[in-house]
Amino acid sequence: MKDILTILLKGQSLTQEQTRSAFESIMSGTAPAAQVGAFLALLAGRDPTVDELAGAATVMRQFAVRVVAPENAIDTCGTGGTGSRIFNVSTTAAMVAAACGVPVAKHGNSAVTSRSGSADVLTRLGVRVDIDPDLQARCIKELGVCFCFAPRHHPAMRHVAEIRNSLGFATIFNLMGPLTNPAGARRQLAGVPRPSLVRPMLEVLVRLGAVRAMVVCGTDPVEGALCELSIGGPTRVALFDGDEIKTLELSAKDVGLQISTADDLRIDSPEASAAKMREILSGKSGPARDIVLLNSAAALWVGGKVESLREGVKLSVAAIDSGKALKTLENLALLTSSS
Repeated sequence: MKDILTILLKGQSLTQEQTRSAFESIMSGTAPAAQVGAFLALLAGRDPTVDELAGAATVMRQFAVRVVAPENAIDTCGTGGTGSRIFNVSTTAAMVAAACGVPVAKHGNSAVTSRSGSADVLTRLGVRVDIDPDLQARCIKELGVCFCFAPRHHPAMRHVAEIRNSLGFATIFNLMGPLTNPAGARRQLAGVPRPSLVRPMLEVLVRLGAVRAMVVCGTDPVEGALCELSIGGPTRVALFDGDEIKTLELSAKDVGLQISTADDLRIDSPEASAAKMREILSGKSGPARDIVLLNSAAALWVGGKVESLREGVKLSVAAIDSGKALKTLENLALLTSSS
């Protein structure tokens, strides 16, 4: 760790192997707290490199408690970190994608900077989030979706929890969610808090074995950056179709949806987010439905269910209007709470 700190103090970046070595010390609990704090602080002054992200994610995956899931399972986990005031879009999109026949191992946590984390909203909707891996595997096998509550799957994080809390600012760990899915999902829709992270995060996913992936950072005139595809402004997108990486800018109009403000998307609590989620899955139209359609279409694309977002929007509309998406959520709540 001392040699690695010296490299960072010189303003140099780390190789994947150097980062891996540092994270092995951190996750095993052998690194002194002062060195861990210095390491995280030095990395936090800039965006981490692809090598640094890949090295960190590789170690966290090794220490994770795994979940058995279908080989074609997807994840819609974002990094968070934008201070978002909008409802849980990616969690809603996960239910829609599952209702369309794409297995979803949704990785998530309680809120840190947002008004409602995925664990918070699912709890309000009757889903038990602290279930064991066997029940999670049963959920995704029988219902096509499970929720992987991050604290249950990354117990080694206990070695760094107090240090992160004492630092009080975002660190490289805040970017690890989409890179450390406990089910080993190789198809991912991931949101990031800054456009500068879109391509590097995708390159990391590809390096770690992604089959199909899309990393996005949306913009909204009121909310600013979003860890979602946005209906209020352009979204920076990097995608991997299995052959090559492409980057582009996407508008809701490109897939036949309206440009809308964030007014109908904002919530102030997990309870409000849960109510919004129920409204959407029950068929209520409006901007909140549209942003879910856009993001669930992207989830269907990474799952290989569709080859265009327009096709994905149509399938998502059918899943919601038929009641399948709401039924998927209700069945998840029933299975997790009764087992």
